[in-house]
Parts: sequence; structure tokens; C-alpha cells
Amino acid sequence: MKVYIETYGCTANQGDSQEMRNAIIGSGGTMVERPEEADVIVVNTCAVTEFTSRGMLKAIRKYKDKRVIAAGCMAAAQPYLLEGHVECAAAPGAEAVADLLGIRPAEGAPLLKGRTAIVPIARGCAGHCSYCIVRLVRGPLCSVPPPAVVASVKKALDMGAKEIFLTAQDTGAYGMDTGMRLPGLMRKILKLEGDHRIRLGMMNPFSIAAIIDDMADVFNHPGVYRFAHIPVQSGSDRILGLMDRPYTEGQYSDMVKRLKECVPGLTLSTDYIVGFPTESDGDFALTMEDLRRNAPLKVNITRFSPRPVTPAAAMEGMSFRIKKERSRALTRLHHEVTSAYMRSAVGRRLSVLVTEEGKPGTAVARDDSYHMVVIPRAIRPGTRLDVKICGASTTYMAGEPIDK
Repeated sequence: MKVYIETYGCTANQGDSQEMRNAIIGSGGTMVERPEEADVIVVNTCAVTEFTSRGMLKAIRKYKDKRVIAAGCMAAAQPYLLEGHVECAAAPGAEAVADLLGIRPAEGAPLLKGRTAIVPIARGCAGHCSYCIVRLVRGPLCSVPPPAVVASVKKALDMGAKEIFLTAQDTGAYGMDTGMRLPGLMRKILKLEGDHRIRLGMMNPFSIAAIIDDMADVFNHPGVYRFAHIPVQSGSDRILGLMDRPYTEGQYSDMVKRLKECVPGLTLSTDYIVGFPTESDGDFALTMEDLRRNAPLKVNITRFSPRPVTPAAAMEGMSFRIKKERSRALTRLHHEVTSAYMRSAVGRRLSVLVTEEGKPGTAVARDDSYHMVVIPRAIRPGTRLDVKICGASTTYMAGEPIDK
């Protein structure tokens, strides 16, 4: 059996696809690089927004003459949209696809892209956000046992990984179902030897509120990127209440302030949803103020779209025009914040880790705060070097190698 897998969406989906590959290879099957070579095509789908779901249908329809299995979140949440386009739909994760293919899940190598490894540490979520379809299809929180996570990280390092990305729907919720929280897991992982960096995936504010001081200690470890992805979603307490996000903007900002005080050079990443049902001009102004106050340097902005069977889908929606205007306004402000920071870095000397090849003759690296640095030389991924920042754009810096 020859199988081709096409993956969309989050890093959790990428991790699931790798587990599918392990099961297929472990059962004697073969992975192919081109869809035309495959007996079976697995499309691992995403359904986070309505726009994404439309894109998934387009991706699947191009294989109309093939045997296609749809996996992932859209396959679980909206199987009725896939009728007539796929042979069958599977729930998220490798197990359901393995069942459909008549094979067994198998232990195998973690996903390695260049020198970056993706290691899942949990499935599901402990939140109850009113707009989110992912929590409904991925189920409740189920943390991977610490020994298994550590073993996966060690295997990735043995394979040559220099950057480890720990991923989950909410990494901050790790261990809420078992007792050992994320800081405890990190202490075990950080005992592994080697010159590498660990990046933590998204952490919800309500998941890390009780462990914020311990998380500051984690981010201060030299083996961890000083990069915290903590989504606020809205600057309005009223909208946060409708979203069923159990914190206030003030509590969120206090958390960010605490982390920045304790972790010098911390890079904040956050998410915003604009145009949530009933969001007023005043509500949106509070979101703009949150961005100014907390100055996140990486921002994901999503225009609200109702997802089936979620509570927010029953709320009165807003016009596309308003969503578009607010999204653009927030993006402009974000670019002002990031551009000012990037320009301020010109002239600095930074230690960076090359993580991937860039355009021909260039390399892409990350500093200890996970800022992207483009180097105008072809340098092997995994190399560590010092650079002098000589230029900047809205989203990255340009660095010249410093010869020692």
C-alpha cells in the first residue's frame, strides 16, 4: 500500500500526520512524495474558520479520481460537507486513520523538518471557549506521560534536531489531568544534554495563571526560547465573557507584565478575534489598547466566523465590512509596534541558531527570544553563530555573521 499524506492546520495536525506515517511504515506500507504515485491519499484537515473549511474542500476535490480519506478536525466536525468527495472521514489523530487502513498504530520517529522536531505533549483542551470547534472534535485534555515525551525529545535530538517545538492544543494545560504540570515536565526535558533550544507552543492565560512564576523560571533557562504565545483574543471584558474566556484583560496584562519583569527579553505572541458577535466600537477600541499596552511582537488576527454547533454560532453576527475594517486597523497597529522594535535592534550583536535554509544564498535563524534573523549567506541549519543586526523589516531582522 502506497500512501500520500497532505497536512493542513496546526502543528498538532503535523504531529498526527507523523504518527500516521509511523503506523503505515510499521505495517509494511510505503510513503510516497507525490499524490499520483499513491494508492491512498490522506488529507489531514483543519476547520478553525469557515474560510479554512472552504479551502479544505478545494484541496480534496483536486483528488476526485483517487481513493481519499479525510482526517482531522473538519472530517470530525463537518463530515456532511465531504460526502461524495472522499471514501470516508476519520476523527483527528492517527488511531482512526489506522483503523480505516486496517493497520496498527506504531512507535516511530518524531516529525523532523530540517533541524526542527515537532513533539506533541497532549491532546484535547481544558477550556470551554464558546467559538471554538477544535475542542469539540479533539475532546478533553489527555496529557502524554512524561517518560514518553522525554523519550520523543531524546529521539529527536539523537536524529540531529537542534530545535524542539513542544505542541498541543494548549501546552499550558499539560498535566492538569495527571498532576505533573508543564514546569515539572520541562525540568525533566531540560536534563537532556546538547546544544539545542526548546520552543513552547500556545498557552492559554487561564491554564498558566496558577503556574506563572514557575513558567518564568522555565523561560529563563538557557535551553528554552524566551518566547511566550499567550492568546488574549479580546481587550474587552464583556466580549471575553461572551467568549467564555475565564479572565479579564487586566488579569491578562498583569500576567504579561509579570513575565516580562521576570524574563528579560521575553517575546510575547498573542491572538485576537475581531468582529465577535455584538463587538462594539468601544469593545474594539479596548482590543487596540491591549495591543498598545502589551506590545506583542507576533500577532495572529482572525475575523470571527461561526463554527457549527458552537454556542457563538447562535449569536447575532456582524457584517463582513466591519470585520475587515477592524482586522486591517489592528494589523496596521501591530506593524507599527513590530517595526519600531525591529528598527531598535539595528546595531546589536546577537547569538543565533540557524533553523532552516532561506532563499538561495541565505539562511534563516532565531535568536534566544525567537526573533527571525535572515542571514545573507548559505549556512547549514543547526549552526550557531554571532551576527550583527544590520537591517530590519516589519517581521524580521537582517544579520551579518561576525567572524570570531
